[in-house]
Amino acid sequence: MKKQVYLRVKVDPVLRRAFQLSAWRSERSPSYVLRSLIQNCVSLDRNLNGLDIEVWGDSFPLEDEATRKPIRQRSR
Repeated sequence: MKKQVYLRVKVDPVLRRAFQLSAWRSERSPSYVLRSLIQNCVSLDRNLNGLDIEVWGDSFPLEDEATRKPIRQRSR
């Protein structure tokens, strides 16, 4: 598709302003952020067998911790 297309989306004014400020704080234009979002969505759809996982914090126990039995608290 060669023709340039414009999207019109209805967004709450507060959310729109928060999005604009967030984009500018990260030194990117809001339109660039939206294009990146669309490109990432298409990329994920094309690569159905791929898996991209980001783990934040210690949500999952390490292998050593998973094999240990949990310590029981004594009831008083």
